[in-house]
Amino acid sequence: MRQALAFVGHPDPGGLSLRVNSQLRDAVADAAHCLVAAPSAGAPTAGLYVVKKGGGYAALELEFRSAWHHDDPGALRALVDGLVEREGAEAATLVLHLHGAERARELAALLAPSGFVRDDLRRLRFELTDVPPLGRPLVLEAWQPDTEGAFRELHRDCEGAEVSDAGWSYLKRGGGPFQPDLWFAAREALDRPTVGYAFASSATREIDSIYQLTGVGVRQRYRGDSEMLRRLVVTTLQELSFRSPVGAVDTVLGSADPKLIAIMRSLGFVTVEETPALVMRPR
Repeated sequence: MRQALAFVGHPDPGGLSLRVNSQLRDAVADAAHCLVAAPSAGAPTAGLYVVKKGGGYAALELEFRSAWHHDDPGALRALVDGLVEREGAEAATLVLHLHGAERARELAALLAPSGFVRDDLRRLRFELTDVPPLGRPLVLEAWQPDTEGAFRELHRDCEGAEVSDAGWSYLKRGGGPFQPDLWFAAREALDRPTVGYAFASSATREIDSIYQLTGVGVRQRYRGDSEMLRRLVVTTLQELSFRSPVGAVDTVLGSADPKLIAIMRSLGFVTVEETPALVMRPR
């Protein structure tokens, strides 16, 4: 901890680390998450705190916190790359909360060859007790095995890019085990073409379940039409509220789509967390 605090420029890393360590509820458990790169002789040259998320039928993601190195950036990159490979992680996030702008740029450049990109992640939440009315809801159709190709085409057109097989697998399992009945294609009517998609997941199926909205978008011809995207989001919220009337919906959005963030906020989503980070995802 002292090295991590020194790396971000704290004036008294030793003193603060002693005070924090004395207040840890389970120092042994926390220590198991702290990994360092150490040469055969001498002090450690890099380290970080790692948290595993998912696994099993869900995508495995690693979250790195309090990353540091002591004049050895290569050791930190090797540590990150080694952990991703050893754990078989499909995605990883290095949190930059403690790092200033210069350190953040340094880390971004260091980890760019490993597939990490700089982003500002916003976790938004919507309480399903507050779903707004909608005069013209869309028709939602759930994923079926024989619609796999149609869903991939729909997603490709909405996002303007093809995702790899690894990226598609992560989309299905990034928020938890794949749940086909929460992956929706939207139409204005059953006999009309699809206009957009909404992908969700949930660990439980209760009246107060929390859903993860892992993706939402409309076809390219509607990209300039905020109303269609609003209809899609509200229709999805209505569908989820029927299943969990006192539940909630969480979604994590990056900085690449400020329009979607603005629409979510206008509908009642509130920001519960903002995280500057380096993000690695399969594409």
